[in-house]
Amino acid sequence: MSNKYVNAYLMSFNTYLLQPVKHESKIFTCVIDKHNELIVTRKPMHVIRKSCLSLGTTYEAARNSARRFFGNQHKLPIVVAYDFGLPCIFLPTYSPNSEHNIWIGLHAIKNITPSQSGSLLTLINGVRIELPVKYASISKQFVNASMLYKHYVEERERLTHHSPFQEFT
Repeated sequence: MSNKYVNAYLMSFNTYLLQPVKHESKIFTCVIDKHNELIVTRKPMHVIRKSCLSLGTTYEAARNSARRFFGNQHKLPIVVAYDFGLPCIFLPTYSPNSEHNIWIGLHAIKNITPSQSGSLLTLINGVRIELPVKYASISKQFVNASMLYKHYVEERERLTHHSPFQEFT
């Protein structure tokens, strides 16, 4: 485990994964990102909520937006932010309020394969993480996140091409 501890962390496309870790009697967050691995002295949901707020939305708004697309499902992927019009989507492995839930960035997933204890997740930086989640469950989460990504990209495309403020030549 990393020895680099921080009190706050802002999620972005550089963020690959948020994993809860026990530290004495508290739950902290192990963050794997493009540059390093560190421990945030807060729960993963705190990191998600603060990141959403800092980036112009709320966790509840992100969840409600996903709910409008999927209907009333559990374990919804959410859009944390946008970068150049592309949605930064994170998917949960369990219920978002579960102390075992891991948040995975859709953009960070290189591969998911079945394993003895559930699933083996390979991130784009080559890090491999054993997930105690059934392969069928994590595959469904990946598909849902991919569908949400496609939906938001298409919606942004429609907005861009049908703007009433475009110049006509």
